[in-house]
Amino acid sequence: MDNGTYRIAVVAELTGVPEPTLRAWERRYDIPSPTRTPSGYRLYGEREVDQVRRMRSLCDAGVSAAEAAKVVMSERRAMRSASRRDSRDALDVAADALVRAIERFDEEALDREVRRLPYAGSAVAVVERVIVPVLRTVGDAWLAGKVSIAQEHLVSQKLGGVLRDFLRLAPGGDRTAVVASIADEQHDLGALAVAVHVATWGIRPVFFGARTPPEALARAVATLKPSIVALSVTVTSERARELLGDYAQACGSIPWAVGGLGSKPIANLVREAGGTWLPDVESFEAWTSRVTRKQRG
Repeated sequence: MDNGTYRIAVVAELTGVPEPTLRAWERRYDIPSPTRTPSGYRLYGEREVDQVRRMRSLCDAGVSAAEAAKVVMSERRAMRSASRRDSRDALDVAADALVRAIERFDEEALDREVRRLPYAGSAVAVVERVIVPVLRTVGDAWLAGKVSIAQEHLVSQKLGGVLRDFLRLAPGGDRTAVVASIADEQHDLGALAVAVHVATWGIRPVFFGARTPPEALARAVATLKPSIVALSVTVTSERARELLGDYAQACGSIPWAVGGLGSKPIANLVREAGGTWLPDVESFEAWTSRVTRKQRG
């Protein structure tokens, strides 16, 4: 996520720094330093978002913007220097080791690497830089006939266990989010990854897993009264299209959103049913922040 994936409006929502201030900091201090699309739109990576948050933190503590920029620039130079010295950190090594283990169908090595994951970085970092890329790599290898369905199922089961551990150990929050996969959706790893992210935003995720029918969701919403509902679609199906109205009715007045690898073909149907289509985690975080801020008044 460091090669420019956020638009300026999303960065403003994520950091609480208004767009005019972001442009002023860029013009005066080269912080942040976004890339540009051919049409001129600014695109920010995770590092730029972190730098904006650091600038805001320093300014909130009473440091002038000019002095805060010097601090952030110094830290940025130090990070670049460290990156040149060690271009492969623990997360890169972990991802490569997992892929090699599954290619060899070496369950013992796979278990060993899985046990190391909680020590490689934060839960979100492990999810975004290890688990999601490894699952995609193995999925692509399976489609290409390079690994078997048994190998794909094995790594999914092992990494699903890591995600569930992260979720079980996540701190609570004063708000609740219901996270589930739609009916006839057999895959729940995407929804699990979303639930882990939600937990880091100070919201308590209640995870219902795969194949959650509208009637079960309706009972959960009525009982839990969540702030948001997040539905995952990995593989688009006709049933997913048919049930969107039922899911909308199940959520009632609770804001709900749909995302996942198979959600794009039904994006317009989601909107027509009153939901929000979210193409990635960044847009989901921005939407969640906007919705919960509005709920707080």
